[in-house]
Amino acid sequence: MASTSALPIYEVADQIVDGLAAHGRVVLSAPTGSGKSTQVPQILIDRAGVEGEIVVLQPRRLAARLLAKRVAQERGGKLGEEVGYQIRFENVISSRTRIRFVTEAILLRQILEDPSLKGVGAVVFDEFHERHLTSDLSISCALQAVRSVRSDLKLVVMSATLDVERLETYLQPCARIEASGRMYSVEMRYMGAALNRDAAPVWERAAAAFRQQCRSTTETGDVLVFMPGAFEIRKTIDAIQGLSESKDYEVLPLHGELSPDAQDRAVSSGGRPKVIVSTNVAETSITIEGVRTVIDGGLARIARYDARRGINAILVEPISRASAEQRAGRAGRTGPGTCLRLWSEAEHVARAERDTPEVRRVDLSETLLMLAAADITQPENFAWFESPDAHALAKAGELLHDLGAIDAEGAITDLGRQMARFPLHPRYARMLIEADRLQVLETVALIAGLSQGRAIYRVARDKRVRQAQMDQIEDHADTRSDFFVHLQAWEFARSAKFNPSACAGLGIHGASARQAGEVARQLLSVAQRVGLGRAADSDDANRETLETRICQCLLAGFSDHLAKRNDRGTYRCRMVHGRSGELLRETVVETELFVAAEIEERDVRGDVTVLLGMATAVEFAWLNAIFPEDFSDKAVTTYDPQLRRVVCRSERRFRDLVLESTDRGEPDIDQAATLLATEVTEGRLLLKAWDSAVEQWIARLNFVAKHCPETEIAPIDTEARQLLTEQICHGALSYKEIKDRAVLATVKEWISPEQHYYIDTYAPATMELPRRRNPAKIRYEEDGRAFIASKLQDFYDVPGSSLKVANGKVTLLVELLAPNQRPAHLTDDLDGFWGGAYHHVRKELAGRYPKHEWR
Repeated sequence: MASTSALPIYEVADQIVDGLAAHGRVVLSAPTGSGKSTQVPQILIDRAGVEGEIVVLQPRRLAARLLAKRVAQERGGKLGEEVGYQIRFENVISSRTRIRFVTEAILLRQILEDPSLKGVGAVVFDEFHERHLTSDLSISCALQAVRSVRSDLKLVVMSATLDVERLETYLQPCARIEASGRMYSVEMRYMGAALNRDAAPVWERAAAAFRQQCRSTTETGDVLVFMPGAFEIRKTIDAIQGLSESKDYEVLPLHGELSPDAQDRAVSSGGRPKVIVSTNVAETSITIEGVRTVIDGGLARIARYDARRGINAILVEPISRASAEQRAGRAGRTGPGTCLRLWSEAEHVARAERDTPEVRRVDLSETLLMLAAADITQPENFAWFESPDAHALAKAGELLHDLGAIDAEGAITDLGRQMARFPLHPRYARMLIEADRLQVLETVALIAGLSQGRAIYRVARDKRVRQAQMDQIEDHADTRSDFFVHLQAWEFARSAKFNPSACAGLGIHGASARQAGEVARQLLSVAQRVGLGRAADSDDANRETLETRICQCLLAGFSDHLAKRNDRGTYRCRMVHGRSGELLRETVVETELFVAAEIEERDVRGDVTVLLGMATAVEFAWLNAIFPEDFSDKAVTTYDPQLRRVVCRSERRFRDLVLESTDRGEPDIDQAATLLATEVTEGRLLLKAWDSAVEQWIARLNFVAKHCPETEIAPIDTEARQLLTEQICHGALSYKEIKDRAVLATVKEWISPEQHYYIDTYAPATMELPRRRNPAKIRYEEDGRAFIASKLQDFYDVPGSSLKVANGKVTLLVELLAPNQRPAHLTDDLDGFWGGAYHHVRKELAGRYPKHEWR
């Protein structure tokens, strides 16, 4: 402990102890290098006297393992005894463990299974600023446990860049503590635009920055290069090792998929300077001593909902400014450093200030399934740290219901409990369960692997390549699913040992095909761990039967994407949940009914078109076998826009998608009138006789109703228009029967004969003007105003007091027209106009129209 007691975190150790004693909860803001990740758990045991296990939540597996190893060394013990770690598929703890570093999903599943967290004395949320969905859920569940069953449970939330005010409010009562850190100055350099179309790949730009830094300085020290993933890391290492400037450096990778020995080698101190090429795992938690230069590629793999495939995907995106600052700080730990950013300063300013929390950018169906497994069936009432979008919650619940994981009330089903055991998106959990039942697990796992990354196969535009694709790939694939084409392409890539040039000749991305195979193996391993049976496909069925079973598995996972062609010769379709779309023309599927594994909204010249890809044929019998409770039969009376008439049909529906429809004779007359009237009022059908005269009469009636309530005239509002239109349409079944029907007589029946007197008297259609041959029309507006318009000279002998309607309550607005009948002036005070504004109007008009009378 002597070697660590000088760390900055110990300056606030007493505050941490006092805060926990007073409130049981602490929000700790401590910068990189302060020692918070390794020392706070020890402070809780050694100074705060917390009894029970200290669980430290870490966002990444690599950090959890390395921090546990570091703390075990500091306490003079063996890893797995007093200090241990627990990550997916790796459990290095014992009955004597007091400090346990865990990844977020481990803690969340533990607290959902045991809300009391028996045996746990404190939970420490490290690097909470990363705002992963699982950490948000964990802190919500932990706080609920404190307030309900575990008032003694201590909570510590810490990070280098916390939204302290928000957390403090959420955890009240709590102590707020801010610690200092050791940070030397870091020189910032921007290396040029990264968004330029001609920009080199990020690994080449990183190697060029390394060369420039080596040539411009004689300072020694390690170099830390940030790249988004393992592929980019390999490319960067190759590029740097190809430079003469790297001969004195050891170039090492650092990411979560490496072996523990390889990870330890990258972060350990040594005599020879190193270039560590890392993912954002080195951005927080892990401190690599001796780094003097950071080369930041500015990218990271970010979890985000992929609407096209209906799942969460890991996408490479620019990091936020806050993440960039964290990375730069790694160069100033042991002395002045340099950070080379592989983008321009203008691009930096345009970046988001902070990362968007996962709860706002990922699909929530897997999360809702975990909550449902813990009997939390009303997620909208859950005490979220940050509430998700209501639409996103509803959509996730709808998907789980479609998959059969929850019932209509949100309670988990037996199938849902089995799905919840998979650390996978519910779609693929459902597919793998069905594949195990039908004994096609191996192939379906490969299809799932093909769906996780970039597409391995694209239809070529080049005619020669396209012909080769058809000859060697598509002609050998079953036409019941586009996935069979991709499986055929994958088999070719495997036979070619994923050779890039051989694959590219057929439009196949070799590296993606190799990665899909690796993902498939991981999925099979997961399936076996949760108890699914056989991994190999059944060998007791012919090929056609096997491919039928595979199609059924795809239906199980994508039933919410079920579509039916509008007719056999079209690509346009109707889908479940009231949607419509268009099947991509490169599909090999020709059946009327299918599911689409990919949905993409594309804006074409202002019109949004929903394109459906990766289709799989569906048979009616499969729907009935897999989702028997999702069918309904009903008789419906609807307006058919193609026939332009009301029809009565008997419909067989899957959810809300009509699969079969047969005529049932003449519709109900009243229903027909309502449906036709709705088409008219919404503007899709036109009654020829509903003209301006009808609208002006309605305007007069509404004017009297507004200004003269004593007349007891009811206004004609939207609802009244519907009723009147229904009356006009009554007895008809088609547009042909109603389009020429009389309108005004029916509309006038809205009021009694006695009330017509008020319309004619209080809202006359016209008014006599002494100097005008014909009466002037009065125009009544919806806002309650009334206008009279005529030439200016027509009003010379008209007293303003006579221009009133509504039994003298409303003065007409006078539109005074020039000789060319265009408005010259508008007034509601005609008498005042003659003594004022008229002089200006006359001056302007008299010169243009000298032959007219001007007083």
